[in-house]
Amino acid sequence: MSSSILCAGSIALDTTRTPFKTAERVLGGAGTYFSVSASHFASVSLLGIVGSDFPSAHWKLLQERGIDLEGVQRSSGKTMFFDSEFSYDFYARKVHATELNVYEHFAPSVPPSLQKTGYLYLGTLEPSKQLHILESCQPRFVLMDTIELYIQKHKKELEKVVSKVDGIVLNDIEARMLCKKPSLFQCARHIQALGAELVVIKKGEHGSILFFEDFVFPLPAFPLETVVDPTGAGDAFAGGFFGHLARSKNMGEKTLKQALAYGNVMGAFCIEDFSVGKLVSLSPEDIQSRFERYQKILQI
Repeated sequence: MSSSILCAGSIALDTTRTPFKTAERVLGGAGTYFSVSASHFASVSLLGIVGSDFPSAHWKLLQERGIDLEGVQRSSGKTMFFDSEFSYDFYARKVHATELNVYEHFAPSVPPSLQKTGYLYLGTLEPSKQLHILESCQPRFVLMDTIELYIQKHKKELEKVVSKVDGIVLNDIEARMLCKKPSLFQCARHIQALGAELVVIKKGEHGSILFFEDFVFPLPAFPLETVVDPTGAGDAFAGGFFGHLARSKNMGEKTLKQALAYGNVMGAFCIEDFSVGKLVSLSPEDIQSRFERYQKILQI
């Protein structure tokens, strides 16, 4: 079975404002962050849509990272646009604009060459679209993501998707909203009862927790001295996590622990620059060096 990953998700143009600097119309989108991160571990194909305003430089950047863009549709109109502003401590975020544009009517179509991909990542799409993609493929393992909007407006459809995938990555707020339970342990057990055997709950600067069968593994975030832009950190985390699973081709306890650590490592790299700037500049040695440093930090 192939170790390649098919990622379905958004490709966007972002304007990100911080108290220290503003980056305008840079490359963003959950699918973008995931794909660039995961491409350091496995081959990645991206399924998404961009408008006629999508810069050729961004398209070239993705290609140079080795990401297969056969499944990316080009449409007349504008690319998805997201404008947000972070507080001084980067904890609070104010959204100024979310323009779905061509992404709103995106009808995903999986090219025949990608339908037998080994690993499928269903990014932040409407549950009905996630289900359509899932039914079009024959993957070995499926991991999904979601957001508060779909939990609030499409909960029944979302739960149907959860029942058909192998794993889910979501943050602590989303987990409690989906499950209506205060304890993250209870949330994980609830999600597993729905059908997703692997549950990863992200807690931002406080790290992440992995639940698989009866196995529970929490990890703190990688400590960073400087934060530039937290945008996309969760998607980069998912890319590192799933990327390592794909290249390892197993779900053993050691592999799962390593995958969670690689996820935290990639999420930390992501926030050191605007857009995917840091992620595209990394070498395999950079990633492995930080992973080994992280292992030493975690030893007691």
